[in-house]
This record gives sequence, structure tokens and C-alpha cells, in this order.
Amino acid sequence: MAQNITVTKHAVAGSSRLRATTTGDIYDIKATADIDNGCIIGKGKFLGLTYYEEGTATAFKGKIISKASNGNYYIEVTEAENAYLVLSVPLVYDNHNTTLASENTFYNAKDDIMRCYKLFVGDIFELSLEGFEGTPEVDKEVSIENKKLKVATA
Repeated sequence: MAQNITVTKHAVAGSSRLRATTTGDIYDIKATADIDNGCIIGKGKFLGLTYYEEGTATAFKGKIISKASNGNYYIEVTEAENAYLVLSVPLVYDNHNTTLASENTFYNAKDDIMRCYKLFVGDIFELSLEGFEGTPEVDKEVSIENKKLKVATA
């Protein structure tokens, strides 16, 4: 007997070298729609308790500087203003199989409170192929489009 489970792959991100991990510039932001880790958003107004509304990043640019051994890409931030990397910790339950427990099956649902890291020029983070609009290549510039990294075409 066989079982067919369709799993949508989502972007996976990593905090390779983010200044926010040492300065404490990590914020809880409420998702306005379903969103993957690795997206770039802005911080909006304070909503209460300890979280903010999701806003639009004012400015973000980066450069793909290397490809990791796991197939992900390292991006160095070259411009950032009100730019936050969505990077929530996936919650994996013990009774899930390997496929369902894979980090690329997770996303942040609408109204989730997400963990978001303020980006600074010089920061480096890791992102899987699913987090890009276009085909990522080392030395290509990236910007944001619809919260995802858009690879420059020329």
C-alpha cells in the first residue's frame, strides 16, 4: 500500500553572521499573510505586549557572496533601512516522519508572531533556493520584491 503526501517546500534561512544576534536587535512582528523564513520585511507600529505590526522594508540590497555546501546561498547585506530578516524557529514534534520534520516544510502563518532580525550593512545570512525570485548565482546583486530576494538580471 502506498501513501501520497504532497509537501510544499518553503524557504530556509540561517543567521550565519548577523549583528542583531549580539546586539539584541531581534523583534517580534505579526505576520499579515503567510510568509517564509528568509523574507525581508519592515517593522511597523507597536501593537502591544512585545510585538509590532508588519511593515515594508524601506531599503534593502545585498550580494550573493558564496554557495554553501548544503546548496544554500550566503548573502551579504550592502544596504538596509528598516529591513528585518524573518527567521522564526521551526517547531518539530517527535512523532513526525523525516519529510514532515524537514525545516523546508515550515512557514509563518498569517497572524503568527515571527522572530525578525534587524539587518545591518555587512551582515551575512543564508538562504535556500526557495527564498529567491530568479536564479541565484555567486556575485549577483539582490534586492527585494514581494518580500523575497530578487536576483538582478544584468
